[in-house]
Amino acid sequence: MSDIGSPGRLIYSAVLLIALVSVAHAAIFVRMADANPLVIAAYRMLIASAVLLPIALLSSWQEIRGLSRRQWVLMGTGAIFLALHFATWIEGVQRTSIANAVVLVTLTPVWLALWALLVLRRSPGKRVWSAVGLAVCGSAIMAWGSLQLGLQTLLGDGLALVGGLFFAAFFVVAEDVRRSVGLLAFVALVYAGAAILLWVPVSGLGMPVAGFSAETYFALVALGLVSQVIGHSGFNWAVRAISPMFLALLLLAEPILSAAFGWVYFREGFGLETVIGGGLILGAIYLGVRAESANGRVQTG
Repeated sequence: MSDIGSPGRLIYSAVLLIALVSVAHAAIFVRMADANPLVIAAYRMLIASAVLLPIALLSSWQEIRGLSRRQWVLMGTGAIFLALHFATWIEGVQRTSIANAVVLVTLTPVWLALWALLVLRRSPGKRVWSAVGLAVCGSAIMAWGSLQLGLQTLLGDGLALVGGLFFAAFFVVAEDVRRSVGLLAFVALVYAGAAILLWVPVSGLGMPVAGFSAETYFALVALGLVSQVIGHSGFNWAVRAISPMFLALLLLAEPILSAAFGWVYFREGFGLETVIGGGLILGAIYLGVRAESANGRVQTG
């Protein structure tokens, strides 16, 4: 933020702090909601879409009308990955600890490095391989700790891990689309697509979508408005003036904040395996971000 004046720096710092706290509360809101995980994910995307889609249609209508078939296909693919990400991760949060679910889902930089190697045939380098090794060790330690608590907790870890894979896939698609599509149009349309994809099975399976407690309704609305619209939009707004490296490193605080919030709100502790495994995974993400930044390949937004 060296090229931003003092007033601007203060504004960006405030926005980033609000965005980080908003995103870190997602696991808390999920735990508060007494509803099926698929219903929670569907409401999250519906509420975010209800806010952003009308704004996009008013301000970016000409851009939306001019989208090519390829752009629509890519955004549809992104919506599928995003819907799967939230469906699996939210289910994971309800089956394992908040600390485990949030740490495991932040493995995205590692999956992107593997994508670069296996699909793009681009060697990530020694730092990234070190990051992958640390991440695998950290995940194994956390899984061992969950196994001591039972298969349900281990399944939750697995779902959080898969949720991170789906988000990495979404990131790959988003990186392509965002080269030619504006942020508001992209986010609004993809969110709306993900909402439709989630509501179809919810309706088809006859899942309860009403009659919840006031606390559950509060959590659903908070997920859509706070974690999705404010949190994710805040980071995407800030990336225009702040380096992706800075933002990526800042996001490493999300698992720590989520675990802290879990203790504050629910007195939910975490075992030694989570501390050790989580520390290794955070170290892996740090190494991966450093390596990608050095190679000029880290992008956000």
